[in-house]
Amino acid sequence: MIGNQKNVIFDTVLEVTKALIEAWIQEKSLRIHEITLIRDVFGHVSVLIESETSTHDGPDKAAISQADIAVLKEKLRSALKEFFSGSIYHKPKADASDLEKQVIREIERLRYENQQFSSEQNIIWYLLERGFAKKAWLDQGGRWEAVWKYDEACGGKEPKVVSFYSFKGGMGRTTALAATAILLAKQGKSVLMVDTDIEAPGVADIFFDQNTVQYGTVDFFVNYQALANYQADMQKYILEVTDATLKEDLSGELYVIPAGKTDESYLSKLARIDYQDMIPDGMRDTVTRLMKDAVKFLEEHGKAIDYVLLDARAGFHDLGGVVTFQIPHGIVLVGRDNEQSWTGIKQAVTLAGTTQKEPIPIVLLDSMCDVIPAFAMEQRDLFKKRAYTLCCDSYYPEEQQPGPDAEDEAHTPVYIPYRQALNEEVQLYSDGSIKQDGALREQKSVLCEREYQELLRRIELWFGDT
Repeated sequence: MIGNQKNVIFDTVLEVTKALIEAWIQEKSLRIHEITLIRDVFGHVSVLIESETSTHDGPDKAAISQADIAVLKEKLRSALKEFFSGSIYHKPKADASDLEKQVIREIERLRYENQQFSSEQNIIWYLLERGFAKKAWLDQGGRWEAVWKYDEACGGKEPKVVSFYSFKGGMGRTTALAATAILLAKQGKSVLMVDTDIEAPGVADIFFDQNTVQYGTVDFFVNYQALANYQADMQKYILEVTDATLKEDLSGELYVIPAGKTDESYLSKLARIDYQDMIPDGMRDTVTRLMKDAVKFLEEHGKAIDYVLLDARAGFHDLGGVVTFQIPHGIVLVGRDNEQSWTGIKQAVTLAGTTQKEPIPIVLLDSMCDVIPAFAMEQRDLFKKRAYTLCCDSYYPEEQQPGPDAEDEAHTPVYIPYRQALNEEVQLYSDGSIKQDGALREQKSVLCEREYQELLRRIELWFGDT
C-alpha cells in the first residue's frame, strides 16, 4: 500500500515518496518535467518540482497550481510523518522569493540524476543527499575536474595524478603504490608520493626510519585551516628518498610527503581535520593546495615531477573519498575476490564514473591472489567475470560496453600473486649492513616483477606514456 506509514523507514522513504508523487501526477494529469528528492542531514525529505511550461503534451495535461501543491503536501505529510520536511519547491513559480530561487539554484547545482528511478511518465528524477559526512561518497553530480586538466597531464605540462584505494586495509594498496613509484623511477621519471591515509600512515615507513619524519599531511591541514595566509616551508614536508641500495638502478627521483610524525600530538592534530567540509570543499582545497605547493617547490629547485601518487584511506572515509574521486586523473582500485572487498569496489567503480565531469580511468587490482595454485585460474576468471558485470552495470556507458574478453579495459584486472617476501613489513631503506642490503634488494626485486610492470603499463596507457 502506497504510503503505509508503518512501513516507512529511512531505507524506504525515497521509494514511497516517488510512488506518492507519481500517483499524484497521474491523478491530476499534470505536466511535470523534473523532480528532485532532497534528503537532509536528519533524513527529512523535501521535493523540487519543475513543471512543463508548454502545452506540447496535449490538452489532457494540466499546469500545476498551488492547490495541487497543497494536495501533495498533505499526502506526503500523512504518509511520511516526520520524514517529510514540509517543503515543496516549484519551478517555475512567478512569486518565488529571492531566497527560494537561491535555494533552487543550489539544489540544481549539487543534485545528480538518479538512474535507479525509472519513470513511465517521461520524468527525469534527481537525488540530493545532504549528509554531515561522507559527502564525497554520495556525490555523483559530475561537477568535479581533476586537480589539473587531464590534457595538461597527458601533455606533460603538469604531473599525472593517480590515487590508490582499497576498501579493506591489508590489501597491498600502499605496496602497489611503492612498486609503481620505483618502476617509474627506473624509467627516469620523478615521483611524488603523498600519504593521505592519516589514520593508518604507511608510505613514509616504507622508505624512511620513523625518526626522519617531522611534518606531513596532518600538519598542513591544521596550519592551512587555522591561518588564512599560511605559507608552508615545503622543505620540512618533502622527504627525498636517498638510500643508495634502493637507488642503484633508479635514474628518476622519489619524494614522499608523510602523513605526519605519529608522536603525542598527532591525535590532537587529527581530531581537528577528520571532518567533512566545515568549510565548503575544505578537504579538497587543502589536499590540492598541498600538492600544488609541493610540486611548485620542487620545480623551483630544478626537480620537475612527472607523477603524483596518492595513498587514499581505506573504507568509506571522508578524506579517502575526496582523494580517490575528486582529485586524480586515474584510480587504482585494490581488492580481493571476497564479499567485503567487493562491497567497497562496487561503490568506488560507480563513483569513478559519476563524480567528475568525465569518467575517471580505473584499473582493478586483484591483490594477493593465487594463494591456492590449484584454483588460481578459476579464481582469476571469477574475479574478471564479476568485474565485467560491475563495470557494465555501473561504469561503462550503455552504448560503449566492450566485450568481456577485451584487453586493457576497466574490467580487465591486473593480478598480483601472493609473495612471501612482502608478507612482512616492506622496508626499502638500509643501515648499510650486508643483511639489510640483501633484504632490501630482495623486496625491491619482487616489486619490480612483471605483475607490477603490468600495473604500470595499464596506468601509462591512460596518459599515452608507453
